[in-house]
Amino acid sequence: MLGGQVAERPAPARSPAPFMVVGKVNGRDEAARAASPAEALSRMLEWLAADRDASAVWYLREDWPEPFTVIGRAVRGRVPESRRCAHLFPLEPGAVLRGAMTARCGARLTLPEIEWLAPGAGMPCEYCLAKAGVCRNPRPLLEGGHR
Repeated sequence: MLGGQVAERPAPARSPAPFMVVGKVNGRDEAARAASPAEALSRMLEWLAADRDASAVWYLREDWPEPFTVIGRAVRGRVPESRRCAHLFPLEPGAVLRGAMTARCGARLTLPEIEWLAPGAGMPCEYCLAKAGVCRNPRPLLEGGHR
């Protein structure tokens, strides 16, 4: 409260949708922005429901300032539960994605086989982390600065 009035919080800034979905539906070119890979897949499935001959691809917008990493794991039932680790899928701006994605570790999953996760969710794939260079200092410093 400021001076007896409740201070209003500014609305959180909405981040621009980093993904684009483009395709041909009922003979027309279509394009839509998407905030997540799950939203991109949903849009593609809508188009296929409207026209069984529809075609679509998605990509990280070419004007996105840097590569982007999304996190996903195999949907329940595709692999044993103990192997449903969270993979890192690197995306380059403008690189077109069709039916499947390859994680840093080499695991290849089709879009409908991926459960998209928020950062920090799921058991991480150790191979993806190693290839991403996440563990740059594998030996932590001990108290006093010694290894």
